Amino acid sequence: MIKLVLLDVDGTITDRDRKISVRAIEAIRKVQDDGVKISLVSGNVIPVMYGLKIFLGLDAPVFAENGGVKYHESIESFFSMDKPSAVFERLLKEAVLEGILSNKWRETSYGYVPAKGEEEYISSIAGSAGLTTVDSGYSWHLLNKGQNKGFALEHLKQMYSLEYSEILVMGDSFNDVSMFRKEVVKAVPDNAERPLKEIADYISTSDNGDSVAEVLLNLSKL
Repeated sequence: MIKLVLLDVDGTITDRDRKISVRAIEAIRKVQDDGVKISLVSGNVIPVMYGLKIFLGLDAPVFAENGGVKYHESIESFFSMDKPSAVFERLLKEAVLEGILSNKWRETSYGYVPAKGEEEYISSIAGSAGLTTVDSGYSWHLLNKGQNKGFALEHLKQMYSLEYSEILVMGDSFNDVSMFRKEVVKAVPDNAERPLKEIADYISTSDNGDSVAEVLLNLSKL
């Protein structure tokens, strides 16, 4: 029986243009009313996640910056900005990337757009500093080692004393892979990247938010 659902935001509960699906909202509220915990975990920043938690009426914590920051009554950061800041400033001076607007609100990571052909170089420099990079499909992220959505999943699993079999995850992009590596129930929208589809337990016939509604309203069958 599924007791906790972790949902990605961009491209999963939203469409490609980041418009939230009304069907997804309705399904989230129905499932939560039935007693299932719903958490959102995103590469976006804490002000966005705070707003989503409040306006969707979620009871469970939400996570920003790919699991690096949690909001649940108060804000808690799990990683330092020191290494990401130093590496980001170096790469910015080398003109191999550009920062994104939401960096103004980031506490543990940086979002960036790589210059053409510089993806591997940026990842190499990050790796030599003990950092990682990941492409969310909307921007690239410069992260601390161990900072990923799988970290958020483990935090919630411990918080609610759950088994992996009682957790469902749903996402569409490469920064969701860390959740999918756990022995949980895995669902994807039809627009998901191939590596996620290859290990998913359930592939929706719908895209984006419509797929979330499809999955949540059929939890008992998963």
